[in-house]
This record gives sequence, C-alpha cells and structure tokens, in this order.
Amino acid sequence: MPTVSRRPARVFALQLLYAMEITGEAPGYCLPAILEGNPVSDDMQRFGMKLIDGILERREEFRNTFLEIIPDWSPERLSTIDKIILQIAMTEMLLADTPIKVILSEAVQIANKFSDEDSPSFVNGVLQNFAEQKGML
Repeated sequence: MPTVSRRPARVFALQLLYAMEITGEAPGYCLPAILEGNPVSDDMQRFGMKLIDGILERREEFRNTFLEIIPDWSPERLSTIDKIILQIAMTEMLLADTPIKVILSEAVQIANKFSDEDSPSFVNGVLQNFAEQKGML
C-alpha cells in the first residue's frame, strides 16, 4: 500500500505558525487566510493541527532544548522559519509515528524551500543532535 506524504501538513503547520508568530494572534484567527492561500485536505489539516498543538504545549521545553543543542546561539537569533521548522520536526519525532529519517529528510527539504541556503544543513545538524539526545538514533 503506498504511503501518503505528510509534507502538505508540515507546510500547513509552518505557514500557520509563521502567521501566528508575525501577527501575535491565535490559530483560529490566522487559519482562514492560510487555508485560502493553501487549501489542504482534512487529514492533512488534522495532522498539521496535531503538530501545532504539540508545539504550543512544548514551547518552553523547545526553548531549553535549543539552548542545550546550540549553546552559542540564543533562540532569539534563530530565524523564525528555522525555529518553526525545528519545532515541527521535534514535535513529530516525539509523536513517534513517523520514522526519524523521514522526519529529518522532510525538515531539510522544507528548509531548502522556505529558508536561506545555510538552513538545510543547520536544521539537519540540530535535529540530528536532538534525536541523538533523545536516544532516537
């Protein structure tokens, strides 16, 4: 049975979290504009919202994780896009229903598309460290 890519859900989560970050508004306020610009299936929207809920529950934990994994960088120095990509991937790793290598690959590909040229390798390195720290690799 072929597997369905969850990339649309990850991109949906990225876009919604970015809109929330920029506007300071709640998900419900930003959601209509995101769906209008990038409609996703109900399944993808549900999975994307599951990721967003996980991120919102773990914001402080992720901030501390960033400080541990990248001690020379403060979370405030991370680009908003990179921070969100990292949070999405870390949350998905913690959900443990997708292979870690798939999550790493997807995060790198999304960083390649939505961030700057240094981001894919940065994202990969941070996520590798996170996965090793959590005993996932």
